[in-house]
Amino acid sequence: MAVVKGSKQDHLVVVSYDPWRRFLRKFLWLVFFISLAAASYYVGRFQARQAGVTAVMERDQLQEDLVKSQTEANGLKQRIAMLEKGGEVDRQATEGMRTNLVDMREQIAKLQEEVAFYKGLMAPASQEKGLRIQKVDMQTTAEPRRYRYKLMLTQVSSNDTYIDGLAAMNVIGYEKGVQKIYALRDLADDIDDYGIKFKFRYFQEITGDLVLPAGFKADSIEVVLQSKGAKATRVEERFPWPVKETH
Repeated sequence: MAVVKGSKQDHLVVVSYDPWRRFLRKFLWLVFFISLAAASYYVGRFQARQAGVTAVMERDQLQEDLVKSQTEANGLKQRIAMLEKGGEVDRQATEGMRTNLVDMREQIAKLQEEVAFYKGLMAPASQEKGLRIQKVDMQTTAEPRRYRYKLMLTQVSSNDTYIDGLAAMNVIGYEKGVQKIYALRDLADDIDDYGIKFKFRYFQEITGDLVLPAGFKADSIEVVLQSKGAKATRVEERFPWPVKETH
């Protein structure tokens, strides 16, 4: 039987063209992504609202403790006055009550400071908004020339967004009569970068230890904050050395 050779024949496939079906598929994908974005937004709003409620509850509890402490302090003052006037207690008991009263006053002052701090966070409209250096503290330790630093950062804002960046700290003073500046990474063993990373919504406390070189007398502390993002800001402030040296 003869075989006829020829060129290869192409096969044609007929496919129906349905533009509405393609449009419907794209529209459903668009609705899906919009729904997913909306769900993420409302979940974030809910979490931010819960954080705000927690801060308000802590502030209210501090206010209750403050009122209670003030009432107890007033009662102690009245009792001391009565006992001293009537001569019904000896000097040792009176001194003990006076000591308790001093401790109570210190507790009241601390509570007042904490209440003021939380009020500042809860009422941003009354303050300048943005990243702030709330407090810089330095305490002595058992080891000579070793200090424990505490840096309190806050964000006063009308929204509940996180802020992150770097916090740098320099200790300024004099060494052999010449001004000297030491960066924190030169004084702390656990710091090897230009600054300490921070990320918070309302406030963050940064703590650590530093050791001053022999012969160096600290005079002030310089704190520089640099946030990231589209609204990046730089905050720079100088504080007097907060430790009163005894030697």
